[in-house]
Amino acid sequence: MDLYISLTHQKRHRRSIDFTSKFLAVIQNMNINLGNTMKMILLGAAGLFLLVSMIILGWQVYLYCQHRKAKKIKAKNAASGTDPNKQYTEKSNLSTHSNSADFLGLSDEDEYLDVKKYDYKVYKLQESLQKLSLYLQSSNPVDLKLIQSNDDLVIDSKVELSGNLKFSLLYDKKQSKLQLTVKEASNLPARHFNQHNDFFIRIKLFTSLPRYQCILHQWDTKIVKNTINPSFGDQYTCYIEKTAFRKATLKLEVWDFDKYSRRDVLGEVRLSLSNLELSHIEFCEKLQKVQKEVIGEIFLSLKYLPTARKLEVVLLKVKTGCLNTGPDIGIYTRVDFYVNQHKMKHQKTPAKLKSEITVFNEVMLFTVSDSVINQSMIITSVYETSLSKDSTRHLLGRAYVGRKKSKEDDHWLSMLQCLRQPVSKWHPLLI
Repeated sequence: MDLYISLTHQKRHRRSIDFTSKFLAVIQNMNINLGNTMKMILLGAAGLFLLVSMIILGWQVYLYCQHRKAKKIKAKNAASGTDPNKQYTEKSNLSTHSNSADFLGLSDEDEYLDVKKYDYKVYKLQESLQKLSLYLQSSNPVDLKLIQSNDDLVIDSKVELSGNLKFSLLYDKKQSKLQLTVKEASNLPARHFNQHNDFFIRIKLFTSLPRYQCILHQWDTKIVKNTINPSFGDQYTCYIEKTAFRKATLKLEVWDFDKYSRRDVLGEVRLSLSNLELSHIEFCEKLQKVQKEVIGEIFLSLKYLPTARKLEVVLLKVKTGCLNTGPDIGIYTRVDFYVNQHKMKHQKTPAKLKSEITVFNEVMLFTVSDSVINQSMIITSVYETSLSKDSTRHLLGRAYVGRKKSKEDDHWLSMLQCLRQPVSKWHPLLI
C-alpha cells in the first residue's frame, strides 16, 4: 500500500515538472517587448491595487475589533443582569429574535428602548392618575364622561388662554325656536407679535345620546380681521323641541383664521341649556380650554409587515350617534399617514350609504420603514356627503391612532408587539 502511494506521488511530481517546463518554454517563445511607459502604467496599477486591498483589509479588521468589543460589553451586561437587549425582548413580547432584528436596526432599537424603558403597568397607572385629576377638577357630568372615554378630548393650545365672549340667547317656547346672537369678543390672544389676527366663531349645538354626542346645528360667523377685539353681530335661528332643548349644550369656539396656514382654535365657551329658563339672557363668559365631543366610533384593524415595510390599515365599521339617514346620504373615510407630524400620504374609501353601523371592509397600504414606525400615526376622518349629487362634504369626526403626545396608544403598541398579525380595536370619533 505504501509503495502504491509513493508511486502516485512520483507521477504527480513529474506531471507538475512537465507543466512548469512547458509554461516557461511558451513564455520564452512569446518574446514580449514592453516599453518603459507601459511598464510604469502596469507598475502604478499594481501599486494602486495593493493600496486599495490594504484599505479594505484595514476596514475589515476595524469592524471585527468593534464587533468583538460589542460582544464583550454585551456579555458583561448579561452577566450583571442589565442586558438592554434582554429587557427589550421581554417587554416587547416579540416571539423570535429574527422578528426583533427584522423590525429594528441597531440605532432604532436603542430609540425604541427609551420608549419602552418604563413598565407598561406603571405607564397605565400614570394615565389613570391623570384622568382622576381631570375628573376631580371638572364639575360638569358630561365633561367627566368625555374625560373618562378618551385622553385626546382636551386640547392644549400653544397660545396663552385669555379673552371673553359676549352673546345672547332667546328661546320661544310656543314656537320651539332658539335664537342666538354672537355680539363680540375681547382681549383675544395674538398669535404673532406686533400683528393683529383674524378671528371667527364656530357654533355647535349638540345633544347627549346614550353613548355619543349628536350635533344638531353648526354655524360659522363672519371673519373679523386685524383686531383682537372683534365685533360680530351675527344672528342664528333654529327649531328645537323642549325635550331636546333640555338635553342640549351650546358650544362657541374662537378660531384664529389664517389663509395660508392651518386654522387654530384658541378656546371655547360651553353652556348647558338643561337648567336655563330662556326668555332673553345675555352672557359674557371667559374662554376655557377646548374639549372635543365623541360623536361615534370606528373599528380599525392594523398590521405591520416589517420585511415588506408595509402598514396595513383595514377600515371595518363606523358607528355614528346622529342618524341623519336618507336614501342619498352617505359617508366615506379618509386616512392620512403622518411621520413626525408631517403628512406623507392619504387614501380614502368610496362613499357608502349611511346607517347606524356602516360596513366598509376597505384595505389601505402605506409604505413605512422600520426607522420611522415609532414616530408615525394615522388620522382617520369620517365625512358625510350626498350620493345623488355633488355637494360639499361635512366632517363628522376623526380618530387618532399612533404616536401622540410623545407616546403610543394601546392599539399601536399591540400592533408593534404582534408583527405580521392583524390587531383590531374600536376608536372614538372626535370633533
